Amino acid sequence: KLWQIKNFIAKTMSKSSAVGPLQDLLDSVLKRLDALETAAGLEGLNTSNQVQPKSSGSQVGTGAVPKDESESSPSLKAYDDHLRNDVAPLAKSCADLELEALGNHLKSAWDGIRFIIALANISKQPQEDLPTALLPHLKPIQTALEEIRKLRLERKFDWHLKAVLEMATCLSWVLIKPPPQTPVAFCKEAIASSIFWSNKIRKEFKGKDEKQIAFCDGLKAVGDGLVAYVTEYHKTGLTFNPKGLSLPDAAINLKDSVSKPSSSTSKKNVVSTSGSAGGLSSLMSELKGKQTTDGSSAATGLRKVTREQQTWRKEFKGEKCSNVPGMSKMGQSTSSNSSAGKKPKKVASPICEYQERGHKWVVEHQTKDAGLLTIEISDPKQQVYIFNCEDVTVQVKGTKLKSIIMDKCRRVNVVFNSVISSCEMVNSAKIQCQATGVCPTFSIDKTVGCLIYLSAESRKLTSFVTSQSSEMNVSYPDDGGVHKELPIPEQFVHRVGETSLTSEVSDLYH
Repeated sequence: KLWQIKNFIAKTMSKSSAVGPLQDLLDSVLKRLDALETAAGLEGLNTSNQVQPKSSGSQVGTGAVPKDESESSPSLKAYDDHLRNDVAPLAKSCADLELEALGNHLKSAWDGIRFIIALANISKQPQEDLPTALLPHLKPIQTALEEIRKLRLERKFDWHLKAVLEMATCLSWVLIKPPPQTPVAFCKEAIASSIFWSNKIRKEFKGKDEKQIAFCDGLKAVGDGLVAYVTEYHKTGLTFNPKGLSLPDAAINLKDSVSKPSSSTSKKNVVSTSGSAGGLSSLMSELKGKQTTDGSSAATGLRKVTREQQTWRKEFKGEKCSNVPGMSKMGQSTSSNSSAGKKPKKVASPICEYQERGHKWVVEHQTKDAGLLTIEISDPKQQVYIFNCEDVTVQVKGTKLKSIIMDKCRRVNVVFNSVISSCEMVNSAKIQCQATGVCPTFSIDKTVGCLIYLSAESRKLTSFVTSQSSEMNVSYPDDGGVHKELPIPEQFVHRVGETSLTSEVSDLYH
């Protein structure tokens, strides 16, 4: 019996000092016997007759660490306080900013570090490289951080996302062993990068939004709390238990202690499932039980398929599907379902607003219903960004602005005075631009159909940079005030020289 084998091994370990070198092997045998008892439902039987091995200072440690030892360790209790006092308030601050998903993923990453600390409390220092040994247990943390990177947040939360990702970098302290760097120094560097972005948030929302300031305070509290915790309990790296189990055995024990309460329930489910599977005989008996007193069953009333209706036989006469009752209705429902399955094209709401961050006017998703849009420029640092607009005219009023960008636009007209940097057209079609003042550079990229109107002042100062574009023209007044229109070349002749390649405009434009 299993319990008799266990008693024999335990007595041998307690009486003989010669088995000291084999003690780890005997311990693993005992653990496997325990696992067999648990799987067979014999756990707890004949335990009164078992003899526990005696501990002596001369013997090698058995590694029999209680499963709840990690839960009662001061380092783990201190980390729980850090989660409760620092990480939980930060998650709440994220929820207050409608960033609940960000807070939940961040908390999951910190919870993953808790498992590694609990694992270190009951295991020995691994002999192999530390990152390699801990890699399987870092997967939950990596998954949480990957989910944070996948979040599609509004542009106003760019700095928040960067600050959180920089802060999450310090979770790698569990892999740091001096030299050359200590975990504390590593954490401080990562936290400094996070504070760089949170200070931008503070500067923009100071005195305007207390929730934003609370987010920055919570982020700083998490960093300070983690540094204090690592300084006290893991100053020279993740602390392991010299008398603990090997890292793989400790991981199994720790996971078993978490999943053990649900094991009895899963066993019952397995038994009930296997009991219900009786093969073909049980299926036939179940079908027989479905019959009514008059012998009817689920197949009663079905139409018999004759030889002439079986398509694989020679007698098949090629009947139309309409002769089969209900077939036409089925076809209609299928086609309607397929058309209903197509998702309607999502239409974004139009935007025309000024954003303090970047000093940018944003005009997006405007259509011909908007008509004429007017933008007032009050500072030369401001710029205009026009995205995904169609059949719209935008008039930019003001003496001078930094730049204008048109992206993914169609049949859009833009009128402006002077631009300091450039006017860019990207991925657009049928665009018209008019500069009543000076524009040093027009950049045209992947655009089909572009007409640029220059003023007399800008004619001699403006340059054009084009790539992958066609149907480009420029209109300007000559010295007599008469407007002329010239095409911007699309075709070039290239020649290979001895040391370089030369390019000339095609004769079509001369």
